[in-house]
Amino acid sequence: MRAPHRALEPSPAERARSVLARPNPATVTTSELTLDLTAPVCHTGPGDEITLLVPDDHPILDEVGADSLEATVEFVDTAPLDLRDPTRSLLWISGALSVPEPDEARERALDVLTRDPDERLLDLGHGHALVVLVPYLVVYSAQDGCHLLHPGELGRAHADPFGRWEGPWLRHLERDHPDVLHALLDRCGVPLPAGRPRPLGVDRFGLLLRLESADGDHDVRIPFRRPARTPHDVAHEVHLLAGIDHRH
Repeated sequence: MRAPHRALEPSPAERARSVLARPNPATVTTSELTLDLTAPVCHTGPGDEITLLVPDDHPILDEVGADSLEATVEFVDTAPLDLRDPTRSLLWISGALSVPEPDEARERALDVLTRDPDERLLDLGHGHALVVLVPYLVVYSAQDGCHLLHPGELGRAHADPFGRWEGPWLRHLERDHPDVLHALLDRCGVPLPAGRPRPLGVDRFGLLLRLESADGDHDVRIPFRRPARTPHDVAHEVHLLAGIDHRH
């Protein structure tokens, strides 16, 4: 007997890496204080370290100083829509924070730019500074449970290609195409509780919807027929799954 087909989805390491790529809020906790970071620009680099671009006047720069500082950074993966419960997942990274000298910071930023042309890094030296986090413990928590990741897993993982694009697209889907959301549920082929469908997330393997009702929230994943490579592929897959001729 052939084993049932299992829909593809990103690994926990890939999902954790995608949390870093999106403009999510973060909190730095040390043995003596807690500081908020508003949507820091984050990237992974050689040696599994993580770089964070923060404003020049952020107090974390004074706290780290010329030495390293042991800390835990919590990233809250926040849905791009105004949901009743906007938290999608949590990522905790414990390690050592340091602030490189300006020349080293520029070299690190240039190294990142060769792999990820993120224009936000151009703010380095223009009101923003670089902080480096060398992790020794990574924990990713989502609806499917808590995952302990080796720092190397996070360092080797790639963020989903639609992570920075999903916010405007999901808001457009809810605002302009509520009929598509209902059609997706009608055609998904599994019994679901009643509730208002809200777009929760999208990645190259599928679309995640949340059903909000008086009894609570229920999340459902609708897998694509094949992995999407471009935003056009995403729209095409959604229209096919909803039974809508995207040519009209």
